Amino acid sequence: MFDCMEDYCEKWYILIWNLAAEESFLKLGPGVYIRRLDGNISVFDLAAAGAAGFREWAMLEPFLGGCVCELETAQNAAIEPGYDTLNRGWLASALMKLKGFNAHLPVACSSYSWDVVAGHQERTKGIFQAELREKGVEAAVNSPERALPPFKGQLLEVHTTLLVPENVKRILTKEDADWIDDNYERFNYLAAKSEAFRFALSAAVDWQYASSPRMAIAQLWSGIEGLFGINSELVYRISLGVASLLEERGAARRDRFNRVKRLYGVRSRAVHGDELSDDKLNEAMVESFNILNQLLLVNIEKGRAFKSDDFEAAILC
Repeated sequence: MFDCMEDYCEKWYILIWNLAAEESFLKLGPGVYIRRLDGNISVFDLAAAGAAGFREWAMLEPFLGGCVCELETAQNAAIEPGYDTLNRGWLASALMKLKGFNAHLPVACSSYSWDVVAGHQERTKGIFQAELREKGVEAAVNSPERALPPFKGQLLEVHTTLLVPENVKRILTKEDADWIDDNYERFNYLAAKSEAFRFALSAAVDWQYASSPRMAIAQLWSGIEGLFGINSELVYRISLGVASLLEERGAARRDRFNRVKRLYGVRSRAVHGDELSDDKLNEAMVESFNILNQLLLVNIEKGRAFKSDDFEAAILC
């Protein structure tokens, strides 16, 4: 979740890095949309936002080339139970990650569209030139007619490193957006009501910001274990639960059971500092994420968090 300022805006606009959209405007949920920016944001535009109150503006400069979309989230679409306006955007970003868009980052938020920032200096250069001719340099530089509106916003998830699986999706299609829209309110309810689901979801998002694959594996498995609520015979019971929930009876289920058992062994070696090759760690990290991702998707399809009955039914029925 976003650690944010008081949620006092009717809308928040979240700048997204490293995501393109198939269409200029896509609905992701009630009051939640992804839209392409009309223009590019330059470092000079960011500086103008800085002058209007965006104190951390310089930290965004390395991301600008990949910022072509924003996520809009409206306060009047929020429901109870549920998240505040800004964190409804976080939920949409999390759903995109569950659908394979693991390379994107929500990097900053603003109370007005980032299109107001994009191209601002270019749009107002005529004012500057006119003020320069008529009133001199100081008046032109400090002209209130060139200023952006007061900036209300902040940095969000700016990270210097990002662990990313291979073959991630990068272009959000109408089909992807429709799936997110169809599942958004169910997802919102689950995240608001179930501590286990919310904890696992945070693990499914935050592992990418871990300092190493070892730390990521530990975080991912904390999410998997949290969904199952098991505190004894972990290896056997989790392996059996994962296999039974994700595979039909037969060879595929047996194979999954054995693979999860082996993966849990790698997890134990990773978190205890045993020597493992980089390839082995990366493979275990990606497979662990895939398992957590699939389990969360099953929760979303069911519309509720797992219960003990679900495990018994999957295993015995």
